[in-house]
Amino acid sequence: MGTFATNGPIDLVTFDLYDTLIELNPPRWERLAEAARKQGIDADPMTLREADRIAEDYFTTENGQLPVRDRAPEERELFRLELMRRWLEAAGLPHDPETTRQMRRAYISEFDEVPDHHHYRLFDDVLPALRTLRRAGVLTAVISNADDDVTVVCTHFAFAPLMDLIVTSALVGYEKPDPRTYHAALEPLGIDPEFAVHVGDQPKSDVVGALGVGMRAVLIDRYDRHDDADVPTVKTLPELADAVVADRKPTR
Repeated sequence: MGTFATNGPIDLVTFDLYDTLIELNPPRWERLAEAARKQGIDADPMTLREADRIAEDYFTTENGQLPVRDRAPEERELFRLELMRRWLEAAGLPHDPETTRQMRRAYISEFDEVPDHHHYRLFDDVLPALRTLRRAGVLTAVISNADDDVTVVCTHFAFAPLMDLIVTSALVGYEKPDPRTYHAALEPLGIDPEFAVHVGDQPKSDVVGALGVGMRAVLIDRYDRHDDADVPTVKTLPELADAVVADRKPTR
């Protein structure tokens, strides 16, 4: 990717957490492929990985209207069944009501895990990218849609000291793409939106939300699913960090 078209240097980079800095281990699509195998269904993990984008878009839209964590238990389960149905359908797999229920029972998702670091892994490029930004004097923050404070997760993976702020939607009360979630990072750090960029993996929350408050937006495409993106994309975070640092250097 090239340098950002800005009216000045980027002073703040904000990061989504899940699938940007850390990922479920093993990933969702591998878990679902294993669950399908146990049900006698042959499922390709890479096909499920591509179809996961459809399920994620559905989650983002629904969660933005009313956070799933705030719904009654029966409503949460109906949501998760519909999420599974859409995922199976997008992957070209059987998605009738009975198959969907069986797969929902067999699949262990983020919803079913204890929300801590034990079920996640840190991407290898995170710490090098954050150190590059830190050396250049760029502020950094996490902006995460999560049901609990993610500070303990950031601390476990040793990047919390490289963040100037950690914003969790459950604590501020708003979910991305709500502009108030982004302002919860911008305002305490005293940064105008035009001098900040947000990087995340979700077009409907990360990109829409950042652009909506006047920030720049970069989509990280770790899973090769966003060839149609209409904002800058990167495969790794060092690409982003190098571009931000280069944009801060005066031209001659």
